[in-house]
Amino acid sequence: MNGSHFTIRRLGADDVKVFRSIRLEGLRNVPDAFGSTFEKESSEPEEYFADRLTRSAVFGGFVGDRLVGVAGFYSFEDTKSAHKGVLWGMYVTPEARGSGVATNLVERLLEHAAKEVEQVQLTVTASNPRARRFYQRMGFVEYGLEAKSLKYKGVYFDEVLMVKFLSPKE
Repeated sequence: MNGSHFTIRRLGADDVKVFRSIRLEGLRNVPDAFGSTFEKESSEPEEYFADRLTRSAVFGGFVGDRLVGVAGFYSFEDTKSAHKGVLWGMYVTPEARGSGVATNLVERLLEHAAKEVEQVQLTVTASNPRARRFYQRMGFVEYGLEAKSLKYKGVYFDEVLMVKFLSPKE
């Protein structure tokens, strides 16, 4: 899959079905990478996913009409944390990995985030070195480890805390 064959755009109300589909694919294929589970979200109505698209800025990478990658962003609303935001729900389908879609998704998300916040945080499973290296290449730095952060089917997963500092807002 060549980088010139995909487009990145913010998902909207018309994208609920494809967003739900790729979200569930990610939860099913890499359950240790997300704070939620396939079992929980597969039983949620379409409105649940529409709400996610409304409350967050979710960007999608498309090859033609096929959604092959997503990354979400939200910022904190409370006064003392309003300078921070979170990258969440990053997933790229196996066939699109290595194509540049992930890099372009995060770049577009960071462009959006820079208009709202001074830093973007994320968590990544400690046992996923490929994702950790990717985020480091994107300028994120590790600042902590949350031991036993997630527990799924009796197995604990540590999460690495990462941050990318953007230009301060005036």
